[in-house]
Amino acid sequence: MQDFVPHFIGFQHISHEDFVRNHTTPIAKTLFANDSEDAAIIVMDGTYIYLQKSADYEFQRLSYSLHKNRPLVKPMVIVGTDGYILSVLGPYFANGKNNDAAITKHMISVNAEGMNEWLETSDVCVVDRGFRDVVDFLREQGYNVEMPVYLKKGSKTASR
Repeated sequence: MQDFVPHFIGFQHISHEDFVRNHTTPIAKTLFANDSEDAAIIVMDGTYIYLQKSADYEFQRLSYSLHKNRPLVKPMVIVGTDGYILSVLGPYFANGKNNDAAITKHMISVNAEGMNEWLETSDVCVVDRGFRDVVDFLREQGYNVEMPVYLKKGSKTASR
């Protein structure tokens, strides 16, 4: 692992310029970055790794997801618009405190893997509505945030 991971996963394995040049698609640049040539566009989302029930009560309590009704841990996956895996952070426990927004705020606050130095203020974070509580925080850090617009229940037109 110590020979593979630092060379192929994590913010330090690839320069910002190489990531922008090789892993940001032209359509993403047009849609999200106004055709900027130096903006990295990253897509962030939490995923699940399901676990067997643990004999350790404390671990079982922390890893049990009321949302999925089973034990799991949640890694945060950060990819380029072409699907290139930039980094996988975590895993985080599945208790109610660790939703996508809370995990993202923690990652930025502790500068996980030096991501604050790697990211630049012109960069774009593409997220889903699970990140809605951290959008303002990301913008305060100087990042552009793009989130799909969802229809409200019973509505026929989208609103922001």
